[in-house]
Amino acid sequence: MLNLELCFALMSSLALAAPAPTAVAMDVGKTFAASTTFSFAGKTLPTGLRKSSGPISDPDFLDHTFAKKNVAVKGGFLQLTVPGGQTGESISSAEVYTDFEMKYGSVRTWAILTETPGVCNGMFFYKTDSQETDIEWISDPKSLSNKDSPSGGRELQYTNQALNGNNGQNTHAYGPAPRDATSAVHEYRIDWTADSTKYYLDGVLQHTMTDNVPNVAGPWVWNNWANGDPNWTADPPKTNAVFKIQKIEMYYNPA
Repeated sequence: MLNLELCFALMSSLALAAPAPTAVAMDVGKTFAASTTFSFAGKTLPTGLRKSSGPISDPDFLDHTFAKKNVAVKGGFLQLTVPGGQTGESISSAEVYTDFEMKYGSVRTWAILTETPGVCNGMFFYKTDSQETDIEWISDPKSLSNKDSPSGGRELQYTNQALNGNNGQNTHAYGPAPRDATSAVHEYRIDWTADSTKYYLDGVLQHTMTDNVPNVAGPWVWNNWANGDPNWTADPPKTNAVFKIQKIEMYYNPA
């Protein structure tokens, strides 16, 4: 297994209003064996989460480097920052991950997404590039990825990466984001089982995927990064871009 602190990469102008919170939650007590809650009332990262560090190469665009100094706990939030105005060949970014592995779970993240253009906010399971399921937010409305969305603007992006890597086709869908996604806390959730990945916004089911469902154990990851790719994050942020996480609830089967 590669060193986690060196290998984790990954991976609203026209956003629609969030649906009313009327969905029925999964019976997590009967489905998963363990639970963990992370809150950020203090000044240090809670036990169970670790900061990533190290460079991630990109052969076509800018590299990015996860730096521990870009991870902070303050004001009741975990803050993952991509500093603004960077001009180098590697963009300093931020990431945390669980220090334990899981196989299947329901992970709920209460967060304020980044308004500043130029970054990707990620909330996802990751073992390898072919064992991964994501919720992602691309903050730049000019990103070609956002322009390809049904609204032509910023939307949430849900993905199961192809199980056979770059030789396969991933499973991807867009979903509406709350109008105040970058100013108010909302709940972003993935329910991952052997048969499917289900994506929720504020408790309301948005998409269900049954193809390319990850089937191995691994950690959960949250990050904020940039690579200058016009099809993805677009130009790096000119000012500090902050992804704020208020709380994380995890129900899972320990690996």
